[in-house]
This record gives sequence, C-alpha cells and structure tokens, in this order.
Amino acid sequence: MPSLVTIIVQSATLKAFANITAQILQQLKSPTPIPLDWNRVLEFAVFGIVSAPLISLWQRSLDETFPTQVAVQSQKRNEKNSRINWPNVLLKLLLDQTIGLFVANVVFIICTTGARLQSGTLILQEIQARIFRILLAAWKIWPAVSLVNFLWVPWHSRVVVTSLVGFEVEDGLNPSI
Repeated sequence: MPSLVTIIVQSATLKAFANITAQILQQLKSPTPIPLDWNRVLEFAVFGIVSAPLISLWQRSLDETFPTQVAVQSQKRNEKNSRINWPNVLLKLLLDQTIGLFVANVVFIICTTGARLQSGTLILQEIQARIFRILLAAWKIWPAVSLVNFLWVPWHSRVVVTSLVGFEVEDGLNPSI
C-alpha cells in the first residue's frame, strides 16, 4: 500500500501535467501564441496536494463503512467465498457522487481561484457561480469511474485512478475532477 506522501506526490504531479497538457492543446488550437500559465499549473498542483489526503480518507471511510465484498459461506465444501454487496456499492456511489463530488469540487474551486480572488466573499461567489455547472459536467463521467473504483480498485489506489482519469478529461478551464 502506498504511503500518503506517495499518493499526494502522484496526485499533484498528474494534476500539474494534466493542466500543462490542456494548455498546450489550447495553444495548438489558437491562431496566436499563448504562453503557458505557470500559476494555473501551480494551482492544479496545489489542488492535488490538498485533495489527495481528503479523497483518500473519504474513499477509505466509504469502504470501511460500506464494504464492497461480503463473505459467503459455501454450503457444499465449507469454503469461504465473497460476493459483491450491491446495496453497499450503490450507496457508496450515491454518497460519492453527491457529497464527495460536491466537496472535492468546492476544494478545486478554492485551490484554483483562491489566490487570485483573495476574498472569502469572492471565493464564495465563485463557488456559487460554478459548482452546479461543474457537477453536471462531472456526472457525465465520474459515476462510471467511481463504480469501477468501488468494484475493482483498492481504496488506497483510487486517488491515482481518479487523477489519471482527470488527466484525460481536463480541458484546462473547466475541469471536473
């Protein structure tokens, strides 16, 4: 199992490179040269640093509270097997795609606008203006990612999986983590 420090470094690195990649792709589409916005890259790295422990703790608590697998005693050979506990998986999916996604995206907005806005009131206004649009975009991909995570990925590897998927869906301006 990777350490929390490893998870944080992986998350920050992947989020920074995702933003660099998104900016380069935007540059290729632009008729005029656009320099890389290194502050934006730093904001994404900070988001990776801040969100990784939160998401890791969230995923661990979901798994401990609502285990995906339940032990089943085999009648024939007195063997212990396991099966998927679908009510737990669906409950985790519901919690993750409502509370978890909301909190993660609020943290994203704070990390990527907080330094520029420098006012709690302005940050709150930014959250109110963007959160539901981001959630609607996120619900196009993240329920499937979460379902795969809950069924086949151990909780301690989920931050890396979500960072890799986030790398693929990042558009540089309006990401949904």
